[in-house]
Amino acid sequence: MKLSKLLCATALVSAAAVAGPVVAQEDIPEMTLRWAHFAPDAWGSAQAEQLFAKEIEERTDGKVKIRFFWNGSLGGPAELMELAQSGAVDFASFPPTYYPAQWPMIGLTNSLPMTWQDASTAMDVQEYQIENNAAVQQELEDNGLKIVLVHGLPPYRLQCTTPVETIDDLQGLRIRTFGDWPPYVMQELGAVPVSVTLGEVYEGLQRGSLDCGYNPVENAGFLKLYEVAPYWSTINFGAIAAYSSFTSQANWDSWPQSLKDIMAEAYDVAIEFEKGNFDKLAEQHMADARDAGAEEITFSEQEELNARFPDMLTTWQEAMCERDMCEQAESVVADTKQVMEEIGGSMSAEGESQ
Repeated sequence: MKLSKLLCATALVSAAAVAGPVVAQEDIPEMTLRWAHFAPDAWGSAQAEQLFAKEIEERTDGKVKIRFFWNGSLGGPAELMELAQSGAVDFASFPPTYYPAQWPMIGLTNSLPMTWQDASTAMDVQEYQIENNAAVQQELEDNGLKIVLVHGLPPYRLQCTTPVETIDDLQGLRIRTFGDWPPYVMQELGAVPVSVTLGEVYEGLQRGSLDCGYNPVENAGFLKLYEVAPYWSTINFGAIAAYSSFTSQANWDSWPQSLKDIMAEAYDVAIEFEKGNFDKLAEQHMADARDAGAEEITFSEQEELNARFPDMLTTWQEAMCERDMCEQAESVVADTKQVMEEIGGSMSAEGESQ
């Protein structure tokens, strides 16, 4: 079952079966919904959100319009969750890992390195958890929020002021991180994690408070990190499910079922677009970086790196047990492994998909 089916409990029509925009339902009121975002609109995931909004407007015959406020213009990353919970905005996009205390379970797919080889798999895992896992569903209920769109990020790499070809090259480097788990990996490798938001990476590299950005190629490209960090290592820390797009549960409950059905259809369109866009965007941004003078540095010890972190899921579960969330964590890891066994996409010691 897709998350789109969960978005509308009685959705009987999927996007694949819809030839074009459906006729707007009589019970859908005219409204303009405000969407607050922590990132700029250049992101591929942001393009998927804009497509989601466009589909909703077309399928409601213009009754429902969505207005975006990008790059923290309606609230910084630390404020967006509260804005969504209170209904001050209708949608908010932010990484749950910016709030680790509130999102320990969903934080697994949103930040755990060295686990997923591709973003589509991480997104599928998160979808399954939202649909089926009681601990994840309870976390959403406790926070009063509903996920309306999931996103993915291809493998995280490094954009540095000096070349990174081996694990030894990481020693002492100040590397941008976020959440709980990227810092853990960097510390284990001898680097110095520096937790900063996406919008602070460029300035940190420019000023010298950071030696490396920790980003997928696409993120590094739209941030133009090649201007301040010309050495782009092929090191692979794995993909994640990225940030999520939320609305409040109260907001969701106030909307008619016909609008929820339309959102489910729009969800399928947006997810298909985003998954099909990952490779294209990575190639485009890598080419732009090369044209701007960046040098792609081949990381020669990927197998050794993978061998350092053979089972991050177990490491994560043990950490959650120490926080008295063992039962919940066990269920989340079991569901995660189930999906990964069915569709593959995990990182192996050889650095390839299993």
